[in-house]
Amino acid sequence: MAEIQKLNISELDFDQIKNNLKDYFGSQSEFSDHDFGGSAISVMLDILAYNTYYNAYYVNMLASESFLDSAQLRDSVVSKASMLGYTPQSSTGAKANVQITVTPDTSPATVTVDKFTQFTSTVNGTSYVFCTSGSTTIVANSGAYVATGVELTQGIPLTFRYTANTANTDQKFLLPNANTDTDTLTVTIQESASDTNVSAYSQATDITTISSLSNVYFISESTDGQFRVEFGDGVLGRKPVTGNIILLEALVTEGDEVNGANTFSASGTVGGYSTVSVVTSNAAAGGSDKETIESIKFNAPKTFETQNRAVTTDDYKKIVETNVSGLDSVSVWGGQDNATPAFGKVFISAKPTGATSLSTSQIGLIKSAVTSFNMVSITPEVVDPDIIDLIFTTTVKYDSRLTSLSSGAVAELVIDTIQDYKTTNLLKFGADFRYSTLSTLIDNTETSIVSNLTTLTAKKALEPSITANNAYTISFNNPIFNPSATFEGAVTTSEFAFTDAAGESFSSCFMDDLNGTLRIFFLSGSDKVLLSNTAGTVTYANGFISISSFKPDSFVGATLDFTITPAQNDLTPVRNQIFEIANTNISITMQDGQSTGTTSTSSTETTASTTTGTSTGSTTTY
Repeated sequence: MAEIQKLNISELDFDQIKNNLKDYFGSQSEFSDHDFGGSAISVMLDILAYNTYYNAYYVNMLASESFLDSAQLRDSVVSKASMLGYTPQSSTGAKANVQITVTPDTSPATVTVDKFTQFTSTVNGTSYVFCTSGSTTIVANSGAYVATGVELTQGIPLTFRYTANTANTDQKFLLPNANTDTDTLTVTIQESASDTNVSAYSQATDITTISSLSNVYFISESTDGQFRVEFGDGVLGRKPVTGNIILLEALVTEGDEVNGANTFSASGTVGGYSTVSVVTSNAAAGGSDKETIESIKFNAPKTFETQNRAVTTDDYKKIVETNVSGLDSVSVWGGQDNATPAFGKVFISAKPTGATSLSTSQIGLIKSAVTSFNMVSITPEVVDPDIIDLIFTTTVKYDSRLTSLSSGAVAELVIDTIQDYKTTNLLKFGADFRYSTLSTLIDNTETSIVSNLTTLTAKKALEPSITANNAYTISFNNPIFNPSATFEGAVTTSEFAFTDAAGESFSSCFMDDLNGTLRIFFLSGSDKVLLSNTAGTVTYANGFISISSFKPDSFVGATLDFTITPAQNDLTPVRNQIFEIANTNISITMQDGQSTGTTSTSSTETTASTTTGTSTGSTTTY
């Protein structure tokens, strides 16, 4: 009897499987010298190889879904994350801060703005509902009923009602809308249909503090992407009894679509009165969609590592990321690493979704999130992101023969490219600016573009006091251009009014630098007239500007802007710094070297152009 050849089972490729089957059959005396490729048995081999390949692939996928890092299906990722005690973040409604003024037709002692009082706002032609986060009572002040600092959250309020049944040993109460904002969830239990006494329940955060009588609930994501609420078992948390009525109340939100909403109006009466005006203090921000699979896979192990305590900066970061929704990026550093060392402190900065500064409520949520995990000897401080505006002056050389687009249309595409680069690569902590990457992207924007020459400056805003002399520090944390001791103007400012030491006032003043010294001057024609040559110092090596004592009389615009020429084109943010690029900070000059025409100039703010002469090509600035 001939020896039977062993099957090779190490291959998972279809062709290799088929070849292995051929080798196996060919080793049998019945099929010796058989032409498998030219016979009907080849079809059978295809079927066998396909079935083997399909099953191998299926088993491999099952194995992959068993591990958090290799799982691809959301249900698998959520299940593995739950084993680490991690619950994915739900959709989060954008929050705005407003001032509400109610004008009653009578003179009541108070006016109450109830929780979930609805307001509307329109974004990109679509109307969205916003609701008050809580109840506010307004006391009359000189006849006016004004509520300040009112928080509005985007979403439609829904209430889900269930009846407990202890016969069901696995009771879970579903929030059936996948876009429910669990941050707005309110859970109460009514004793029965006939007993209207209601008990409020809070979400369990630390099981070590929970007893059998604790009114707590647990929340998790179900297999269909919806969230479900569970209660205690009588040992770890109070257990509902048969007949208890479970009330789940929350907002269903549109996520990040509503960020930026800044005009609000009452949907109906407020406190029973129809004359209502709303003034926006902070536009809507912080709205976000449900946490992605990639985010869950990244955050779940990191959250598990914190072990319900905040010791390292990574611990603080993970606690904030896990417990505070609507944040794009979080940065944490110890006080010893601060620009001015502050021992015994930890600094936390976060960038909200759709905004560059934190609202009062977001600051409160961050502080609340870290308080229960914080070491007694450490004081956490929450600070806003430190925004550095990047300013680009770009000359784009293009060949008009290679495109049907106008120079203006090509310029708009370049602006879109720069903004896409910002969205993809910047707007978060630790995101470096890479000049070569952006330059390459500009060149690849449109087929007619031959090359580009882009120059970079950076700007930071300062709001100096106009009533008192104060010292200020402006930190770019990147070297400032300073080729020689006689070079001046690597640092410039926007316009301000100033009174000199002799008491004389000047309406149009500026600052610049010379050899590390900050100066104040005004222009007489093209000449600089110095009012002070000791206004402060500039440390070129690290990009620090120190103003010793400064009090402008006024300044043009909302802020006094300091602009620098960096010593290098690649920039790196430090701690809570974030790079921003506004359309108003992009200047595009289009040079068509292949046509004969006029040189015209226009700005991004207007469509006007002026003819300045005739040249071998045309140049247009946008």
